[in-house]
Amino acid sequence: MIRTFLLILCAAASVFAVSAGLAVAQGGGSLGLDDVLDAVKTDARLTAEINDELKKNDLKAEAVICTGFRHGNQWTELSGARASPYECDIGKRSLTIEADRVYLDAKGKPLGDMKKANKKRADSFKESNFRWTWKPVK
Repeated sequence: MIRTFLLILCAAASVFAVSAGLAVAQGGGSLGLDDVLDAVKTDARLTAEINDELKKNDLKAEAVICTGFRHGNQWTELSGARASPYECDIGKRSLTIEADRVYLDAKGKPLGDMKKANKKRADSFKESNFRWTWKPVK
């Protein structure tokens, strides 16, 4: 009886979330460290630190899986695209990278940050001002 009630309650909550527009709109997604390196290539110091850590651990970027922010389906042209924050475990250290992000329309005109950009017009984004921390892997 209680189990049935809980199942009904969970189902009702799911229906409410979808009808209220709160369905999984964004979240985390996996990507390779090689993709992260491509995203942060404008920051020579960060790129060097990542490459040094790879070398210390005898790893290749393609073999390291990271997570990043995943744009939800409300982003018409960017649905599924990954962005900061990125998190990667490289050897015995965990790297977290944050950045500022500006969205652009199809002509390259800035639309603003995540709060201001029109999700239907945003065609791409640029990340800058990278900030990162290293911690021991848990």
